[in-house]
Amino acid sequence: MSPSSQSHATPAAERAADLRRRVLEVVRQRGYVRREEAFQLSSGDWSHDYVDGKRALASGAELRLAAEAVVAQAEERDLAFDAVGGLTMGADPLGHAVAVVSGAQWFSVRKEAKAHGRQKLIEGAELGPSTAVVVVEDVVTTGRSLLQALDAVEATGARTVLAVTLLDRGDAAGRALADRGVTYAPLATYRDLGIQPIG
Repeated sequence: MSPSSQSHATPAAERAADLRRRVLEVVRQRGYVRREEAFQLSSGDWSHDYVDGKRALASGAELRLAAEAVVAQAEERDLAFDAVGGLTMGADPLGHAVAVVSGAQWFSVRKEAKAHGRQKLIEGAELGPSTAVVVVEDVVTTGRSLLQALDAVEATGARTVLAVTLLDRGDAAGRALADRGVTYAPLATYRDLGIQPIG
């Protein structure tokens, strides 16, 4: 951000940008490793750059920082939300932490519905047509987990007002969410880390 644009930035935008910078530093220091040998990601792609979002946010202070950054992304866009969550387990720590700092409810989307009891696909908050939702995830490559969570949320009638990820390693998730009409705000991207995009 240039000095001239900073002077016109709102306090909410300045806070959001500052928190994103701090989260990026946490990811860089605690979650990123450059490996000599390429390894295969869960997406099937190969990379030398390993990013472990769960390790990056393993301490309470860093997890709270990331949660505050998610809330700041919503505040910057003047978006209110009632519930926050995503696909288990990548979204769980961040979703729970955002609920704590924001006062919203949390939810967790199972990879498949329970085979017993109420056979629920979504645990935690009861989502419905009046619920405004923020969908979160830690590290994404293709966006498959985000889209799976979004499908589950939309099936309840709830409205996803924002999707936020700790780190986006490519461009596919942004395109897919734009096609679905969902505002997307990754806290950090492959460009921020200076690594090759996936996909």
